[in-house]
Amino acid sequence: MLSVVDQGVPVRYRRVRGERGAALVESAIITPVLMLLIFGIFEFGSAFRSYLTVSNVVRDAVREVSVAGNTGDADYRMLRAMERAAAALPDDSLDVLVVFEATGPDSIVPSGCKAGTPSAGVCNVYTSSNFSLAESQFGCQTSPPDPVNSPDRFWCPFDRQVSAGSGLDYVGVYVRYTHQYITGLFGTSVVFEDQMILKVEPQTS
Repeated sequence: MLSVVDQGVPVRYRRVRGERGAALVESAIITPVLMLLIFGIFEFGSAFRSYLTVSNVVRDAVREVSVAGNTGDADYRMLRAMERAAAALPDDSLDVLVVFEATGPDSIVPSGCKAGTPSAGVCNVYTSSNFSLAESQFGCQTSPPDPVNSPDRFWCPFDRQVSAGSGLDYVGVYVRYTHQYITGLFGTSVVFEDQMILKVEPQTS
């Protein structure tokens, strides 16, 4: 049977061209939505990994500093635990690391310490750049061999109460991390914060 011809174009050819045009329109509509979904899954997964890593950093750090008690290398050991737990994050990416004296299990980190300013008798403040410090630079030194003063001198580990008879100190660790988005579809970054407080474990002299 001969095809019906309209303006010199067979019907079957016009039908194919119409289907192709419809497919192009559908593709133009679906592709951006699909790409947004794929990028969203990717960004959410990356951010969620960072969130879990920050939680692990806080947990491992506060346990380490609680066990270390009033030893001179308490904060150094804490930083080593943080460094191991933060291995999944980019190097030097933790904004603020705070170890502070808490008044109880529900205390919050003092605002000045949270902003990055150490306070005498209250908190020591670090960043991930302090991971490179040597153990010899800790121990509350205020004179040589540490020429710039040790970073743990503000709330010196030697001053932490570790005797059950006189009352144990609560020690808290706070961490803030800025996660950078890759695609920029959901903004440039998101900040994750976490803290945990434990009693210093009792020690015998």
